[in-house]
Amino acid sequence: MARASTALIVAVGLLLGTLLPAVPGGMQALAQNYRVPPGPYAPSPGPYAPYDAPPPRAGAGGPVDADAAVRMLRGRGFSNISVIRRRGATILLEANGPRGERVQVVVDGASGAISGMKVIGFGDKRY
Repeated sequence: MARASTALIVAVGLLLGTLLPAVPGGMQALAQNYRVPPGPYAPSPGPYAPYDAPPPRAGAGGPVDADAAVRMLRGRGFSNISVIRRRGATILLEANGPRGERVQVVVDGASGAISGMKVIGFGDKRY
């Protein structure tokens, strides 16, 4: 009799073991289905996001002159822009960045891309 009751208990346990995981909240480990909750957990845009933003007009990059480089920087949020010099296909400008820092910007005249930038001050003050 003890053997029969033990076999019955084992059979019922095996039967319930296969049925319970199908029930929501059954014998399921929570860590197996872990997902990052929605909300403010997305990665931050990074420190160079204002500078990496494309200019407002979407067009193919091409040769640019100093005036086009000034318009491109103004479209990206730069202000108080002045052209320092042009050397070959490179245009050197000074401007106030989107965050208010004074920067020296190197623009590639062949493609119109910003190829370098150096912070030289803040606002109208230079370091």
